[in-house]
Amino acid sequence: MRDGPLAEHDAAGSARAARIDLALLLLRLILAAVFGAYSAAKWTGEMNRVAGLMMSVGIPLPDLAARFVAVVEAGGAILLLVGLWTRVAGLLLAIEMAVAIWRVVWRQGFVGGYAFELTLLTVALSLAIAGGGAWSVGRDRLSR
Repeated sequence: MRDGPLAEHDAAGSARAARIDLALLLLRLILAAVFGAYSAAKWTGEMNRVAGLMMSVGIPLPDLAARFVAVVEAGGAILLLVGLWTRVAGLLLAIEMAVAIWRVVWRQGFVGGYAFELTLLTVALSLAIAGGGAWSVGRDRLSR
């Protein structure tokens, strides 16, 4: 054990790391809740509406694309919830939001348009960069 200034530095660093891990946990949980809810909505009746929206903006194979998005959202939500492959899940969800912004809501402007999707993209990308933190099941490079 260290005494003196180094011990205080280690304690401060440890407290900072714990706060960062808590922040990453909160980001994972809220993003999992949002994408889980939107995926569930698709699987319980919104799939045709989403496919129609995709067709209206020129996304190829809209029925397949809608199902693919629902799978990415459900799988991403589960992975984020437990903190497994957090970086991969975050990257896939960020890409999905980038496409949604580009193809669907960009023309509507920021407020009332792409602000929500941009927020989700930013949180997902942050998790893709930072990983899941210490409070995650995954302890490999794809999660932490």
